[in-house]
Amino acid sequence: MSQRVAGRPATPILSQQGIVDAAFALLQDVGPEEFSMGRLARALDVRTPALYNHVENRQHLVNLMRRDMVRSIDRSMLADLPWTEALFHFAVLFREALLRVPAAVELIVATPISEESESGVIYEEMGRLLRRAGVAVPRILMVMVAIESLVVGAALDIVAPGAHVAALPEQGGKDGGSSHGEVMESGEKYARQARSTVSDQSFEFGLRAMIAAIEREVAQP
Repeated sequence: MSQRVAGRPATPILSQQGIVDAAFALLQDVGPEEFSMGRLARALDVRTPALYNHVENRQHLVNLMRRDMVRSIDRSMLADLPWTEALFHFAVLFREALLRVPAAVELIVATPISEESESGVIYEEMGRLLRRAGVAVPRILMVMVAIESLVVGAALDIVAPGAHVAALPEQGGKDGGSSHGEVMESGEKYARQARSTVSDQSFEFGLRAMIAAIEREVAQP
């Protein structure tokens, strides 16, 4: 009887979490336009049907990625904060979680949430904070949609090419000029920094204004 040779298996061992992690990495490399299940399978060195032993389809995979995003939100300190600060910090954490892998934002927000998705935790937390604030129950859904729209829009604003790009400062090499590659690299870096700064400030301004509006509404007799 032949003995089994120790070492790596002939076929890579897949797991659901391994597929999710590889999907994030692939999205970061190729972007949402080039992302596909076939390309993901090639990145994992398996045939595409092998993926479906662990994920049902592309939508299921994206919902698993959304699950990881939700799990990365640390809500532990929210109960100890005044509701205004708790809501502000939760919205900031929500946006940061979406931007965990910037290239995945567009795909995640465009994919319908499945019924079993853990993403419901986000809306449960927002609803809990709004009830604590004293928002009337019939108004809670409307306010949650408004906050979600602000968060998602601010996340997409960060990853949108060319959005809120400030003018590139003049630069030059020792001889007064720079190579095309240096100019492009410098310009892209400056644009990312400028876009992030403007988007962050705009998001926080809008969020503070929204929370102030909620405060005024609940203070009315």
